[in-house]
Amino acid sequence: MLYIFIINGREDKSFVYDEVMRQIGEVGSSLQYMVYRTRGVGDGTRFVRIYCDLHPHDKVCFVACGGSGTLNEVVSGMVGSTDKYLAVMAYGVTNDFLKCFPDHDFTSLRKILAGDVRQLDVIKVNDDYAINVINIGFDAIVAAFAYQAMESGRMKNAYRWGIFRAIFVGRNNKIRVVADGEKMNLHRMLLCTVANGRVCGGEFICAPRAELDDGWMEVCLAKRMSLLRFLRILPVYRRGEHLDTPWARRVFRYKRAKHVDVFSRRLINISLDGELLSSHSFQIDIIPKEINLILPSIVTMKKRFEPIIDKCGEIIDYLMSSPDIPQDEALRFKIRLSIEEAVENVVRYAYDGGLGWIEVGTELDPEGVMLTILLRDAGVPFNPLEKADPDITLSAEDREIGGLGIFLCKKMMDNIEYRYEDGCNILIMKKKVA
Repeated sequence: MLYIFIINGREDKSFVYDEVMRQIGEVGSSLQYMVYRTRGVGDGTRFVRIYCDLHPHDKVCFVACGGSGTLNEVVSGMVGSTDKYLAVMAYGVTNDFLKCFPDHDFTSLRKILAGDVRQLDVIKVNDDYAINVINIGFDAIVAAFAYQAMESGRMKNAYRWGIFRAIFVGRNNKIRVVADGEKMNLHRMLLCTVANGRVCGGEFICAPRAELDDGWMEVCLAKRMSLLRFLRILPVYRRGEHLDTPWARRVFRYKRAKHVDVFSRRLINISLDGELLSSHSFQIDIIPKEINLILPSIVTMKKRFEPIIDKCGEIIDYLMSSPDIPQDEALRFKIRLSIEEAVENVVRYAYDGGLGWIEVGTELDPEGVMLTILLRDAGVPFNPLEKADPDITLSAEDREIGGLGIFLCKKMMDNIEYRYEDGCNILIMKKKVA
């Protein structure tokens, strides 16, 4: 398969090109590829669309290298094509779409090449497309202000700056929304999201129930409200709890739909994956299973066990089931021994009665060389590395009790770190596996 890397051609994005070329070089000559650097807004869509038209039956993967804007352009160019695949190498300021896949590494070309295909829905808005979220009303005004901030070089906290400005001018919007024939409001509203993904603005879980491949859009409309109520509800909305919090739910209307109409007497902007589109009316439809996304192989596992009493074996088995751990028996023996010692210490001694929690996980670096095993708990502060190594030249009767397990961990692993942070013990063990 041919891989075509679509990269923003702006001068300040040259680091993306350098990093992509570095990873291509690491993969070697077996990779069939070409690189296209866009020349302006919309050029990525134009290039992808023309390439698909000229090569209708070629098996091609378009790799969007950048943020939400680059991804949106590539997706828009791919719609309607066959034998075409999408991959993402995330190097943008924001890429909210990828937050739907928290356990996957979108910065590693090797992981993309080893990934699996998943068919995803796409949202059509008039003649444009989005794969993540459509924002209407307040959120679109925020996006417009955030875009202005980023254009002026204020990249950090641009979305929060947009919120601050929109609070004063974007809370009373004369926009009407109709979802599958049902009126979601009368004349005014605060905001509305039509979502395929779950996150917008980098941190706001606007559509917590959304699925990317179920053939439905999640429509959530917030009624207009006082500034005091708005400020109270904003953190709830950010955490994605607005549909399950009784007092917050009173100001939201929620519906799953396949077609949405948006009307306004005056010209308004809506935001498609962060890109702005202007009109008086919008027809929004879901296109099921339209995009073939290559989902990178999993590089992290993370799970929280609570309570941990009598779960020592279950926790150890979960960590050892990680695809990051190699099949080499000698390596697995060393890793398991270290995991057993670390987990048993927490289960036995961290909490009185074993009623606390432990969060465990594994991560493999993009090169597939260094395995990281992480354990985190909120038990009694304890640094196992401070205990002196036992004198193994002495007999078992003469040695001081304790300390042998962590000593073996130090011998089995390549590096062990401990820190106490935010009221939690954090133990990090690393082992070279390739």
